[in-house]
Amino acid sequence: MTASKPRHTRRHQAPALLCLIVMLAACGGGGGGGNAAGPVANQPDGPELPDPPAPPETAWFDSHWDNGEPPAPSRAAPRGEWLATDTHVHSDHSSDGSIWRQASDDALPGNMAVSDQIGQARRQDLDFLALTDHRTYDQHWDPLWTSDRLLLIPGEEANGRPHANILGATDTILDGASPSSGAEHRPTQQSLWDAHGQGAVMQTNHPDRDWTGDDGVPNDHASTQGVDLIEVWNVAQDIDAQLTYAESRWNRGWETGITASSDNHFRELWPIGFGPGTVKTHVFAATRGEAGILAGLRAGHTVLGDGGPLAPLLTLEADAQGDGVFEALPGDAVAVPPGGGLALRLRVRGGFGHRLRLYTAPGRRVGAVAEFIAGRADQTFNTVITRPDRPGPFWVYAELTTLAGVRKGLTSPLFMRTGAPLRPRGERAVPESLTIEDDAALALGERGRFTGFPDVAEDQGGVPLTVAERHGPEGTDVVFRRGDGTDVRVLNTVAGGARYPRIAAAGGTLWVIWQDERQGQVPRRPRILTRASVDGGLTWGREYTLTLGGDRAIRPAVAALADGTPVLAWSDNRRRCFDLYVQVGLNGEAENLTADKTCDSGNGLDTRSTRDPASLHPALTVLDDDTVVLAFQDNRFDVNPGWTGQTGFHDGLEGLDRTDPDNWEILARRRDPASGDWSPAVRVSNNGDPDDAFAEDALADRHPALGHDDQGRLVAAWDAKVLNSSGVNSAIFASVSEDGGLSWSSPLLVGRNDDAMSQRPALGRAPDGTVLAAWMDTRDADWRHRIWGSRWTAENGWADARRLSGTGNGVWPRLAGAHLVFASDRGAAPQRDATWRVLHRATAPVGDSPTAMARTHSLPGGTVGQWRDYWRERGALEDLAEPDHDHRHP
Repeated sequence: MTASKPRHTRRHQAPALLCLIVMLAACGGGGGGGNAAGPVANQPDGPELPDPPAPPETAWFDSHWDNGEPPAPSRAAPRGEWLATDTHVHSDHSSDGSIWRQASDDALPGNMAVSDQIGQARRQDLDFLALTDHRTYDQHWDPLWTSDRLLLIPGEEANGRPHANILGATDTILDGASPSSGAEHRPTQQSLWDAHGQGAVMQTNHPDRDWTGDDGVPNDHASTQGVDLIEVWNVAQDIDAQLTYAESRWNRGWETGITASSDNHFRELWPIGFGPGTVKTHVFAATRGEAGILAGLRAGHTVLGDGGPLAPLLTLEADAQGDGVFEALPGDAVAVPPGGGLALRLRVRGGFGHRLRLYTAPGRRVGAVAEFIAGRADQTFNTVITRPDRPGPFWVYAELTTLAGVRKGLTSPLFMRTGAPLRPRGERAVPESLTIEDDAALALGERGRFTGFPDVAEDQGGVPLTVAERHGPEGTDVVFRRGDGTDVRVLNTVAGGARYPRIAAAGGTLWVIWQDERQGQVPRRPRILTRASVDGGLTWGREYTLTLGGDRAIRPAVAALADGTPVLAWSDNRRRCFDLYVQVGLNGEAENLTADKTCDSGNGLDTRSTRDPASLHPALTVLDDDTVVLAFQDNRFDVNPGWTGQTGFHDGLEGLDRTDPDNWEILARRRDPASGDWSPAVRVSNNGDPDDAFAEDALADRHPALGHDDQGRLVAAWDAKVLNSSGVNSAIFASVSEDGGLSWSSPLLVGRNDDAMSQRPALGRAPDGTVLAAWMDTRDADWRHRIWGSRWTAENGWADARRLSGTGNGVWPRLAGAHLVFASDRGAAPQRDATWRVLHRATAPVGDSPTAMARTHSLPGGTVGQWRDYWRERGALEDLAEPDHDHRHP
């Protein structure tokens, strides 16, 4: 978020800026905490602020860029370790998360707290765990989501049907409405692209149920491209049918890893050995952190095994180069010419007397190609698999069983390619990306690597200044680049733990803020750090830590006053639930702006009785008179914040399943520039009734953005959906304040298109003083997420929506002046390619006119009531009280 350019020169601005430079120069040294006086000077002797470099006349960043080649496979033996997990575990944040809930159609109290499953996972010697609750991310805001011995990574069981686990995402994955005619996999494909745009991986869950028909034949959803993992050992289902499904995908060109899981909901089954770790997924990770684990999962570097301390472990390696180095792991794709051989090395530990079999394409139905019996407690087997002299997919995997045929171990396949990577051939098509030229420049990123979650600011010369989050097996870093330069600067001085950067500029003074876990991820206690530059990012001062680390401080935001003073915001749970803190200046005190809400630890009779409303996703803007306005999302008005479904009875033995997702609202507060006082919170989205969580017009309002025009009129935007967790689309809403944020107009829809999933808006001020909006949107005929936008003026309101990005997916937009940045998978292969890069372009529309392409039209905005009526007619709201229980979970 950038501070606005003043319409006149303030007499105090130059002395204040000079004071800031002198202060920066006087600080010296490295290290330090939140009480320091200011950032270190970029020049130790405190020179005058240099003139900004002259911007180029034509283009910013790399306007002519090459897609590049994927990274070449390593010829060295892999370095890392096998880490154990259970990839599918539930708590009571799922409406059916415990036995009494399922027995009563979600009406009775729960008995499966987040801490219960974490504790059981520890007792089963798991190394890491994701809690994959149904269609919610709210378990991560639970104060019990913590462990000092177990690495926790984010998880969600997304979608209505088919279920799919998302591991490592930063936000909930929305399941949109299916088209009226065929292509049932469209919203599933869009969910996958959304997950990949967050650096996450997707797992096909219980494919024998959700991804096949009653006859076992793969359904439309099975044609979803880019799936990373297939759950083939879900002990609550038919594991043979699951493996048969996986083989059918590999035979059609999919290259995925596999997983094993308990799908556990019931603590009552723990004493008989059924719970987290009943079966285990072992992931080969280069590091023990979240980034290393996700890289291993994405590569399919997994082997599966039975649970328990005496369970055998089966591993598989391959020497694809013939040099005696076994460099390939399960999940890897290696080059093997037709008729060529691949040397395998298999090791069985703890499997004395067990049978080891190798299977190749087309699968188990033609029998094993090799068989061994383990005659020792730790034994290695070597063999060679010959690739047939025929085209098409070919793969090999290993299975370990008892002599009676009970599965004890399984590996992901090794894929034996003859040339270029295969494109999956689904039973149903996934459209190719439309070719839409947008002249976007490459700002940050490289082939084969995830770079995303960008932000952009603009210096006094109009130069775009971009930050983003860059991933690798070793961790995550915050990177910065000027639009007129080539240098990419890593801003976190300790590598591997920096995420979610935001940038603000006032003249040549820049502030970048981010979330940091350099102290480690066990327990998960990220801190908020910031760093400044007084010469437009050419050099940088020291880092400053704003939080102490005894709590989880997350998802920061930053803006700047006219004299360069930073306004810093973040969420943290130091008082149990997540509150919203704002600090003005490095010497300022962090103020809790949501202390008026109630956090309650509940009672011991119902795990779902806790009340921990979360205040999240701060958005900041600064008016020309230095008034600061803050917006955030908050679920304090929900009857049971953080919990899908409700405890209680309605119409007989049926749970009050009415707020799934929660009734989130957008709230705002303003800071008076003279007194420094904050106004009371006001409801911006103003949907529903704060005294009635079941009000018919309640919506899930999320992801706020703030901006203002050159006359000081404030605009807030957000996405919203009806309180139905799947099968509906979200839309963009906006409201206007004429009094500096003290009151807001009734919300209106922006760029309405009911066939599209529209979400995660951004706002900025255009050079002509009007307000620009940009958001993710799926209205194009090729199903992709693209950036769409609109312009607001006080005279005419919101203009028709226009496409702002071209070929490929475009996600997470940010705006500053005439600059738009977003993350894109442009140029990436349809599977096994982690490439996401940050692109930059002007905010001019691109592509065909919106009415010339299927489903790209915008409907008249209408009222919220009219939009809600549409979804009622679609049937989305016919029975929100009906739990989804056509399948029982143990």
